[in-house]
Parts: sequence; structure tokens; C-alpha cells
Amino acid sequence: MSESEITRNPPVDPPLDWSGAPGSARPRLTGVPLWQAAIKQTPESFRVDEDLGFAPSGAGNHWLLRLEKRDMTTGALVDWMAKVTGTRARDIGFSGLKDRQAVTTQWLSIPHESFDPEAFERACQEERIGLLEIDRHDRKLRRGTHRANRFRLQLDHVEPVNANTDAELSAYLAERAPGLASRGMANYFGEQRYGRQFGNLRGLVEWGQGIRTGRPKRQARNWLLSTLRSSIFDHVLAERIAAGTVGRVVPGDLLQLAGSRSRFLADLDELDALQARLEQGDVTPTGPLWGEGPSQAGGSVAEQETALADGMLARFGEETWRRWLADWRVVADRRPLTVRITDLDYRVEGDRVELAFSLPPGSYATELVAELFAPKAAS
Repeated sequence: MSESEITRNPPVDPPLDWSGAPGSARPRLTGVPLWQAAIKQTPESFRVDEDLGFAPSGAGNHWLLRLEKRDMTTGALVDWMAKVTGTRARDIGFSGLKDRQAVTTQWLSIPHESFDPEAFERACQEERIGLLEIDRHDRKLRRGTHRANRFRLQLDHVEPVNANTDAELSAYLAERAPGLASRGMANYFGEQRYGRQFGNLRGLVEWGQGIRTGRPKRQARNWLLSTLRSSIFDHVLAERIAAGTVGRVVPGDLLQLAGSRSRFLADLDELDALQARLEQGDVTPTGPLWGEGPSQAGGSVAEQETALADGMLARFGEETWRRWLADWRVVADRRPLTVRITDLDYRVEGDRVELAFSLPPGSYATELVAELFAPKAAS
């Protein structure tokens, strides 16, 4: 299949018009997927291993535990640990939230004074939770401190989207996978942030337009804000992919250095040098995690982000959401528009594809899959 035969992205519809569509309806760096696959048929078909990036210190006031869970959220794991150890849940530390419908390993910390290793090992055996490693450490684990997540996925019922396609699966992957490995993937939040059947988006409208009265409680407030900011970011990213500017440095871009949170504005006089750094993976443009105040970008980038955010806030209930962003002192932040993929590998076996790759914290494996395959329900 030649480059000219890759189906190109359709134009982006106005905000929210594609929010109820499958993930493949979003613009993709690789174009529209020509094959479809079913994902997460069993927990064992979606494996996540957390790469902490550093070793336990071997001494200190905390224990570090590497646990394996199946079909269980990280929150449920923390609650269970609190119950069996008599520790307050807020004193148990972890770096990242892991998928429920999966087999996952991750590190957690617990204060040493409330922890009996032998009793905990017995409790793990009874609950069928794997206790893989244990050691002392000098501090509580904080969110986002791990280096990466390593994924091993099994995709089932793989078949062409169009029955008339003459492209073979192996050839299709051989053409698209290298581009993903070198260029990276679109760093969408994706459907998991929007709730089942996009219920969280409906919640934004119901609260914002006064269908629900009063103020949401803390837990509801957190997921509403997460949904609001994710939706604005995803639409900014979609617009840039459709415009062909996600792989280019634009004057006013707020660029982020690879491997850090250091950021700086792209200057018109340095575009050529910055473009070379972007292609080398040294910097990446960022998109907005909306908060109170203006866009942190500059020039036309800030204007476009603001116009899109204004349109979305108007549809969610602008007066309410602007007031709550200010009242709750929501600090604006940024997120890379694209992320690099490491150790990407695949294997084709009949109508099944096995994918293996690593992503940085906060990026979603389902979004990498969506660069290659449209979603398909199991037969």
C-alpha cells in the first residue's frame, strides 16, 4: 500500500459533534484505520507493567510493594490494602492509576509502622493478589513519579473495515508501525475520560446549564473538571491534526522539553532550529489543560485555543463553568500533543494481533491501538 493510498483524516466537526462517535472518528496521525479489532476481551488480553524507573532505597519509614492485580481498579486495591493493614487509605501511596479490565503490576507505598509483611502476604494469597517484590523506602510514592508503563495487548477478531480492501494485515502494519515509532502518537485522553456512553459529558451540560442545581460534591467535582479539561484538550489536538500543524512548530507554541516539564514559547526567529529539535524528539508542542485565566500559549496558538475553549464552554454552560473554574482555583496546565512510543513490536497470528510497547505516564494504550485499528465488538 503506497503513501497515497492511506485514507486521510476527515475535517473536524464543530466541538462535541464527534464526542459520541467511536474513537476512530477522531483525526489520527496515521490517517483513518483500514482494519478493525476487538480489545480487552479478557483481563489477560490487556497487560500493564509499571516501570518505576528507580530502585527502593532499602531503608526508611515506608515499604514499597510491587503488586499484581486482575480485574480491579487501583482505587479498589488501595481500599483493600487499607482495610487489611489498618492503614488510612490516604497514607498509601501510588504513582499511577491502572486499568480495571486488565492484569496490571504497579508499585505502592505504605508506612512501615502499620505494616506486617507476613500477615500482608497471607492476605494477598487469600485475595489472589500477587506480591511480587517488597523493600523498604525513604518516602511515600507520589503521583506521576514512575518512568513508563509497558503494555502487552492481544487484539482479537481483526479484519478489514472494508471487505473489499486488498491490503494484507502484515503489510498494513509494516507500513504504519514504523511511522508511529518514529513520529509518536496523538496524546488524546479518549473515551475513558468521558464515562460510559459519554455520561460525564452529559454531566457537564446538566450541571453547567442548571439542570442539576446546587454545587457538585468533591468527588463529582473532580471528575467533572477532569472531563471538561480533557474534552477541551482533545478537541484542540483534533483541530491541529486536521490542520496538519501537530507535527510543526507554530509561533506561539508552548513547547515542552522531552523528559521534563520545562516549557518555553516558540519564537518566530527560531522556528527552523525548533522544528529540527521537534523532529529529533527533543521538544513537543503542548495543548491546554484549561483553568482560570487565559491560554498559556502565545500568538495565533493562544487565539485558536481560546476560541475553541470558548465555544465548548458555551455549550456546556459558560457562565457556570467559568465561575467554578475561578471559585475552585483551577490552575491551567499543559499536556504534550504527541508522545513518543518506545519498544514497539507486533506479531500477527491469523485474526489476532499481539502488540507490545511502552508509553510515558498519563498516556493511554487504547489511543495507540486507535491509530492502527478501528474498534470492533467481539463476534
